[in-house]
Amino acid sequence: MRSRRIVAGVHTVLAALHIYWATGATWPASDERSLSRAVLGIQVSFAPQVVLPLAALHLLLAFAVLRSDRSPVARLVVTGLAAGLAFRAALGVAWAFSYSSTAFYWLNVLLYTPACIALCVADVRMLRIRWVKAAVVAGPIAVVTVLALVAYVYQPGERPHPAEAGRYVETPLARVHYLQQGTGSPVVLLAPGASPALAWYQEMAVLAKNHTVYAVDLPGQGETRLDDKGFAFDLNGMTDALEQFLNALHLQNVVLGGNSWSGGWALAYAQRHPEQVSKLLLLAPSGLDEPDVASWEILKLPLVGEVLGKLAANRSMVESADRGLFVHKNRVTPQLVDAMWIPGTYRDNVRSMYALERDLDWSVTEKALPSTRQPTLVVWGDHDTVLPVAQAGHFAKLLPNATVHVLANCGHALTVDCPDQVTPLMAAFLG
Repeated sequence: MRSRRIVAGVHTVLAALHIYWATGATWPASDERSLSRAVLGIQVSFAPQVVLPLAALHLLLAFAVLRSDRSPVARLVVTGLAAGLAFRAALGVAWAFSYSSTAFYWLNVLLYTPACIALCVADVRMLRIRWVKAAVVAGPIAVVTVLALVAYVYQPGERPHPAEAGRYVETPLARVHYLQQGTGSPVVLLAPGASPALAWYQEMAVLAKNHTVYAVDLPGQGETRLDDKGFAFDLNGMTDALEQFLNALHLQNVVLGGNSWSGGWALAYAQRHPEQVSKLLLLAPSGLDEPDVASWEILKLPLVGEVLGKLAANRSMVESADRGLFVHKNRVTPQLVDAMWIPGTYRDNVRSMYALERDLDWSVTEKALPSTRQPTLVVWGDHDTVLPVAQAGHFAKLLPNATVHVLANCGHALTVDCPDQVTPLMAAFLG
């Protein structure tokens, strides 16, 4: 009975803590973002509608633990609780081998995982049937073992690289793939995050009438092939790769453009090398220090991100993801899906998905927005399912020389979902 009271007491304390957070307090962290990252390892809302149901759940679990010797339903709840704790404990042990300097890493090692193990042992002792006790522990451990094998051993089948298309230039980091059209002043368009340079094809055809247009696959995107296998997928790495490309082609005073992640990379490069960038074309860009949608935030978790990144290298999943980015579903053609899917099977490109999500620090770019002086075109779709359209207003407020347009009936993949609306805006802005 004493162990039941202790376990029930722990859940009651956790319920009280969630109720406390529902008031807007963030102790022991300084703000909600720090609290979320320390508690969960990712950034999610701690709003009342999120934490109060969790408080209620902990109170229900406390009640079930106290009643587990009398009620079959309560024993069933405790069985599920023990299995959940075993799963979390096994995950915590796996995460302990993925070293990080974050608060979540150390809290996981020193507090969360030991607490889950202790609570799981206490819950298992309340169960009466021996095989159920064994299954409650062995089952979750087996699941985490399989996940670890997928994350760190399994490699999705790499589709063959297509016949040589476009151009390549050798840099110290990579053999960089790019497309080139037109003559005139240089416009460099960075392949949208997790997409190939070909995504800019329709915009290139128009802009090439007055400019030399380059569409570039940075490392982890499209057909670019890394030579440096230890390449760090962070802002320093991506901006260094861009600088090496520009130097290799002797390009100066360029217009830089990007969509999604690549908009953030273009922004970061312009902030670091203002003398090299004359204008910016940013389509639904990253660059604000705000949480991503849950389907992307979860990639930040060790093991989980690797598993999801590898399982996503699947044509049907790519097609489903593409459809979620588009308002005009008829533009998600088999040819487009293949163009997105095939590069997504390459080993470095798979790694880039979760590595970029974890290591891109947009607080750096957001802090530098007020001092970013290049004339900037910002375009957003009002049906963006990845980066909320409200962020367009933040860019308008923080960028001194921004021209902002919100397009009706457009999604996140603006270059291919709404080229007829995007391209004239870009052409007019460049003059």
